[in-house]
This record gives sequence, C-alpha cells and structure tokens, in this order.
Amino acid sequence: MSSRNPSPFDRLLPRPRTIIPAAGTARPGDMSHAIIDCDDGRVRRALADWLSTINSPAAPARSRRATVSVAVDGVASSSPEGYRLAIAPQQIDVVGASPAGCFYGLQTLRQLTTATGEIPCGTIHDQPQFALRGLLHDVTRGKVPTLPTLRLLADRLASLKINQLQLYIEHAFVFAFDAAICPPDSGLTPDEVRALDAYCRDRFIELVPALANLGHMGRVLSMPSYRHLAEIEATRSWEEMTWPERMRGFTLDVTNPEAQRLVERMWNDVLDAFSGPVVNICGDEPWDLGQGKNRERLAGDAKAEAYVQHLRRVHDFCAARGRRTQLWSDVIRNYPHLLSRLPRESAVLHWGYDDRSDYEGTARFVATGLPTVVCPGTSGWKRTLNAIDLAERNIATFAAAGIRHGAAGLLNTDWGDHGHFNLLAASWHGIVLGACRAWNGEHAAGAAFDAALARWAWGWVSADPVTALRAASRTAERCETWRLLWLPARQVAGDPSLPTSGELEEEQSAARALQSVLSAAAAGADHSRREPSSARDGDPGTPSCVCAVQPPGAGQDATELALAAGFTELALEKMAMIRAAVDGTGNAVLSATRRNEWANRLGFAAREYEAAWHGRNKASGVADIMRALADAADDMRRFAG
Repeated sequence: MSSRNPSPFDRLLPRPRTIIPAAGTARPGDMSHAIIDCDDGRVRRALADWLSTINSPAAPARSRRATVSVAVDGVASSSPEGYRLAIAPQQIDVVGASPAGCFYGLQTLRQLTTATGEIPCGTIHDQPQFALRGLLHDVTRGKVPTLPTLRLLADRLASLKINQLQLYIEHAFVFAFDAAICPPDSGLTPDEVRALDAYCRDRFIELVPALANLGHMGRVLSMPSYRHLAEIEATRSWEEMTWPERMRGFTLDVTNPEAQRLVERMWNDVLDAFSGPVVNICGDEPWDLGQGKNRERLAGDAKAEAYVQHLRRVHDFCAARGRRTQLWSDVIRNYPHLLSRLPRESAVLHWGYDDRSDYEGTARFVATGLPTVVCPGTSGWKRTLNAIDLAERNIATFAAAGIRHGAAGLLNTDWGDHGHFNLLAASWHGIVLGACRAWNGEHAAGAAFDAALARWAWGWVSADPVTALRAASRTAERCETWRLLWLPARQVAGDPSLPTSGELEEEQSAARALQSVLSAAAAGADHSRREPSSARDGDPGTPSCVCAVQPPGAGQDATELALAAGFTELALEKMAMIRAAVDGTGNAVLSATRRNEWANRLGFAAREYEAAWHGRNKASGVADIMRALADAADDMRRFAG
C-alpha cells in the first residue's frame, strides 16, 4: 500500500469552497478557553464534544493553547448556513451566519484535527451549494436498523453537513391503530423515532418520514383486513410472495373512502412520532391505479385526475398538522398539464438512478415554480456490492443538472430492493459523495475522493482498499449480483445480463484482489491498536495502513465490506459455472465436487452475514435472506447444466 500522508485540508469532506493555508499549527484548550457568542445549546454541545476528544488524557500537553471563539454574524456568509473559519496558533475563530453555520464550521474543525490534537493554520470561507442536503434510507424492504445504528448514521451525516435524513417506510413502523401491521422487532417504534428525532435535531438534521400511501403498500394491503381496499386485491399473504412481487406491491383504491381513512390513520400515527416540518407523501409507482376494479371509472384522463386528488387529500391532511409535503416525480412528469394542480408549497423529488435518467427534466419542474429536489442513488439495491462508478456518474450528473436549473436541493437515496441484502458499509462511497456534491457542486470525484473517503470513513491512510473496492464493484454495473445469486441457476442461465466468460474471469480477479487488500487493511488495524500512538498516524516508517484513531463504526464496516467482497466472488463463481454450462464448456467446472464446495462456502458466508446483520439491525427480514441463501446452495448442488 502507498504511504502518502495527505494534508489535512486534502481530507476534508465535503471540501470547502475557499481554503487559504497558512504556516503553523494550533492546539485549542478546553471549554474554559472558549468564547461563545451563539445562543444555541446544540452549538455549545458540539464544541464541548470536540474539545473533549482533543483534551483527552492520551493527548500530549502543550504550554500555550489557542483560544476558540464561536460567534454568529449574519454577514459572515451570503448563505444562512455558511461560515468563516480562521485558524492561527493562538486563536481559532468560527463565525457562522447562523447557529447552523457555526455547527458546520465546527464539523470542519473536527475533521482538520489530527490524532494528536493539532490543527493546521489557515482560513476557510464556506457555504452550501443546495439548501436541502439529504439522504433517504430504506428501512422497510427487509432491514430495519437499530436505534444505535441510526444514531451512528446521523453522526456521520452531520459531519458531512447533511441537514435532512428521510426514513422510507411502507409498513416497518409500529402503528398504534393496528399493531398487527408490524411487530416491534420488524419495525421502528414511535419511542425509537422520537429518540432519533431529538438526536437529529441536536445535529441540525430534520428527520423526515417517507411513507408509502398509494403504491408500494403490499404488506398492508395483503392483510385480510385491508385486502378489499386495494385496486387489485391480493390472493396470497406477504410471506408467500417473492421479492419481485413484494417490490411491485399493491396500489390503494383511491375511490374508496375507507381506503382514505386508512391513509389518514397511518399518517396520524407517523406524525405523532416525527416532529419535523417536512414529510414525504411519496405517490410513486402506483402500478395498478385504474387497472383493476376502477378500470372503467378511471379511464383516460380520469386516472391522472384521481391521482392528483389523492395527493391533495394527503397533503391537506398533513398540512392541517403543520407539515410541508414532498412527492416523487415519476407519475406527475407524465401529466405535465396537472403540475399546476399540485399544492404550490409541495416539493417535487425528481429521481432517476442510471445513465438514462431524465436529468434535464429538472428544468421542467423548476419552471413551474415548484421547489425541486434532484434525487440520485447509491446503486446498491439488488447487488452484493454497490455499483460505485454508476452511482458516481448518477450523483455527479444530477448535482450538475440541479445547479444548472436552480433546484432547491439534492436528496441522495439508499434503497434496499429484494430483501435489503446490500450492506450499509458498501453504500458509504455513494452516501458521502452525494453529501459532498450537495454542499460543493464542484467537489472532486474519482481517485482524489477515494483517498479522502478511505481516511474519513475507515481510518485507512492508503486509498488502496477503496481503489480495489471500486474495481470489484464494476460487475455490479453490468448485472444485479444479489438477484443472480439467489435466483435458481436455470433462470440465471437465461438472463440476458449474464456476463461473458472473459468478463467473469476479469471480475473474479478483481473480487479476489479486493479481499486481499481488505485483509491487509484489517491486519493493519489490528497492528495499529497494538502500537503506541507516537509510532502511528503520519510516521512514514510505520507498517500500519490505518490511522491512530479509527472512526466510530469502522470495525463493523470492515466486516461488512469483507462480506460484500466475499458474496461478490461467490456470485461471480456461480455465474461462471452457469456460463460454462450455457457455452457447453463446463464438465470439469460443473463437477459435483465443485458445486458442493461452492454451496458449502455459501453456507459459511451466510452464517457470517447473519451475525453481521444482527450487529446493526433488528431481526426484521434476516430469515428471508437466510432462506434464500440456503435455497441457492441447494439449487446449485442439484444443477447439472
């Protein structure tokens, strides 16, 4: 691994707009040395927390310590969330245009602080590109994070200057009006949401519910007590459905007053738990709308009219409780003549997740006067490892379109289709890049970003693990690796996305290289924990490849990344065996010994995955994942080409 030790300014995520380095370093004193002219407890707590880490017993003493001054000055920046940061050997000044600006200036200071408490001198002028900078995290497709996991997520997002966290819910919330919809071990309880809500507010983050209340209501509308409220009624239980069937879900009968009351009861419980001023009423992908019992009634333009009326009813219900609404763009963009019918204060969430996305369609929504938010994605769903290059292009192109056309914000999305197999650690590349482009639209991508991310997220001095991660992820752009891993082999054999033998050979090599690099990084982390601090972090002679202090959550992330790499290799090996059968070249490759050995390794990996799942999540959908992996192993043992 390379041993280049970058400047602390190079490591900043997101990178500030203007950085003027200066000679020297500063090391601040404790809270008794601080001067605070900001009447906001959140800023005072952030300052105290940062100073407590600098002045820990492990930090070296210094005779002269810098005074830290934190103040609000409305003219410090043209943006209310902007700040000015000046660092001199004996004086550090954080001046925010608002308390939020002060908080963000302190986040920059925290990132600049080395393990020994030293901060490079210089001046920073900074402000955000977009007013709304968010992440939507799927908590309903199988994986429900525990409260500690969500708090870790909030801490990391706050460091990245994100100001909105959305939790996407179809049914994974413990509703008071009907406890049968979701048991506590499979969803978020109201008390957990309230605790997270307060935790986010302390970090200048709005916690937003994104509640499906038209399409994607498969779990609720498949229950016997609610089946009659669907446009096309379910004939099987949720548990009997495949993941693709669950993803398609069921659509509400918008003409039924009882269905409308169900939506209001759902929202009533959700709004009692989430205190923020913004809610996402979704409205996306109502596949069955007007296709079932209302086929004649909602023919022609009547379907679009019914759609808008439903959204307005939900909006009015939430607005009556003091909330502003957001909604997805996919339906309304097909009916541009109805844009004027939307509530003027509703924000349109314009989404797309690949190179064919309607990026320039952003202009159409902005032109109507509706607040418009561009929504790329981390490209992890239905994959064992995120498609990093695809996500990078998607995020960068949407951010550029948003800037060009005057969008109000950028909401990055981290979905979990098909049981939410994809792991949080593998999404950090896309999550962090989305946050960086939301704050600074010109933030570098590629190798420079990889190097900064390696250190920020995992404490890796070398960028080699992230470079290897990117190389191994390229197969995920060509095919949905998780889907092909759990599907029966005979279905995979007929899948048009099945890579060629040459592609598979190259990608298997990349997956093996990733596992090797991750193993070296893990060994370096173990070595780092044993080394005295004076021999680490910046000493080019140190054999360790990690920083002296690893970020919170880095250990669990390392476990998850190793699992993602291992499952990627298993998926590729399965595809190689199937490709050999399709090409007629595989007697040796398809031997019973080879297939059994693969199935045994998959079983071992499944057990490790289950343990990792429980490290960050509730039980929720892990049983579905384990059944799918067991079925995949048994299916491959039987497959003979």
